[in-house]
Amino acid sequence: MKKLSDAPLLPVVLGFGGLIPFVAGAVGLALGGQAELQAANALPVYAAVILSFLAGGRWAAELVIRGDAPRGGILLLAVAISLAGWIAVPMQVWARPGLPVNLELAGWGVLIAGFVIQYLWDRAAIREATFPEWYLPLRLLLTGGAVLSLSVAAFVRWSPTFSL
Repeated sequence: MKKLSDAPLLPVVLGFGGLIPFVAGAVGLALGGQAELQAANALPVYAAVILSFLAGGRWAAELVIRGDAPRGGILLLAVAISLAGWIAVPMQVWARPGLPVNLELAGWGVLIAGFVIQYLWDRAAIREATFPEWYLPLRLLLTGGAVLSLSVAAFVRWSPTFSL
């Protein structure tokens, strides 16, 4: 495996810049008050957009590499990951006390699972030479940052006594 230092600078800088809303959302939730309300809406939407972005990259790579005969499984998984992120957002919005399932917590779980699945899928693409080797350490760090931020967000929202 190549090192992150082998990656071109621009994808590294832009990738880490993309973590800013994840971290800001988790911090906003932890702050409480108006920041929490804004972050509770903005963070899952941003996470869903990024999941769609990552899955769209796989869709595009499949069409570029196998344009005349794209594999249906690749295209289907890309759509499934995008839809999972989209479904996670209304799950959180529709969460109401007294429901048999905590939809908000389930929505955070769907987003976290989506990022983990996308990372594992991207690992396979690197082994297949769909993506360059330097992409793996970058994706590991970026996925770790996103999953950690979403996990903190879920913990803060699930724990009624947490506040900074």
